[in-house]
Parts: sequence; C-alpha cells; structure tokens
Amino acid sequence: MNVLEHISWKKMGDRVVAVDTGNGDYYTLNEVASTIWSALCENKSEEEIVAQILEEYDVEDAAKVRADIDAQLAQWKEMKLIA
Repeated sequence: MNVLEHISWKKMGDRVVAVDTGNGDYYTLNEVASTIWSALCENKSEEEIVAQILEEYDVEDAAKVRADIDAQLAQWKEMKLIA
C-alpha cells in the first residue's frame, strides 16, 4: 500500500498532518496512526508494522494490533488517502 499522489503530508513531532490537495481536506493523525502512516511510507509490510507497534507501544495482543491496523488501513482506503 502507498499514499496516493494527491495527498501531501508532513510529520510534526509525533503526529502526521496530511492534506488532500484535490479538495483541501486535512487530517491530523494521532501518535499511533502516525506511526502506521510513516511505516507505510517506508514501504514496511503489515507484519513489520504490527511488530513495530508491539515494540514501540509495549502491547502484547498481536491479533488486536493487526485488527486495529487492518481497520485503519481500510478507513484510509475508503477516504482515498492510500491505495
């Protein structure tokens, strides 16, 4: 998956701010969503992202993390931020 061309984004501290240059909508992602977004932009696989979240946020339930990431990616696809 990757960020679509019409989305401009920047990391600001521990957050990502993304702007849809086509319609002007903007999004401020929370810390965990920003970690997922940045990992996608680094071409990390979903498994690598799950491992990163488990490590960085000291979470133990990999199945829950995977489900949450899947839900986030589905939402971003629906919003036409990623493909």
